[in-house]
Amino acid sequence: MLTHVLLLPGFYFVFTEVDRLSVLAEPAVAVLALQEAGDNLVRLPDIEFRLSLSPDCASGGRPESLSITIADTQRTLRGEELQAARKVDISVRVPAGQIAPLALREFCIDPVFEGDSVLITSALAAQVSLRCSQADDQSIVFAAEPLDIRVDCVRNAVTAAEPVED
Repeated sequence: MLTHVLLLPGFYFVFTEVDRLSVLAEPAVAVLALQEAGDNLVRLPDIEFRLSLSPDCASGGRPESLSITIADTQRTLRGEELQAARKVDISVRVPAGQIAPLALREFCIDPVFEGDSVLITSALAAQVSLRCSQADDQSIVFAAEPLDIRVDCVRNAVTAAEPVED
């Protein structure tokens, strides 16, 4: 049995059963076509993030909903979809218009760079909440996970990023 202890000056609380939520994300991939010299800011195309979520309601509790928000994109899974799931794998597509232009100075402006990649760490964040219920009680637990984006440079990208005019 897992026990959590919270210590505050003059008080202590022992929690033996708590709701838990863990979030893991693999880096998303964006394909960037060769850019013209001088273009330092680029807009990325729509990007699909893959998340692995582990919702766990305390003993006797049941999941009511799981909400994921990335930028202005939100997905919600209801209790029926979560009842038997120990792990939930989900993809969330974020439209290009919700992703700020990235400063990629001197990247992918010459054929010499074709095939190069750069990893943008913590480009966005996933905000996730799990709502659990037990009898007449409800609880919510929150988690956040930074999202990385790997930008690949190619000669003729089908879904290429567009340069931003300064």
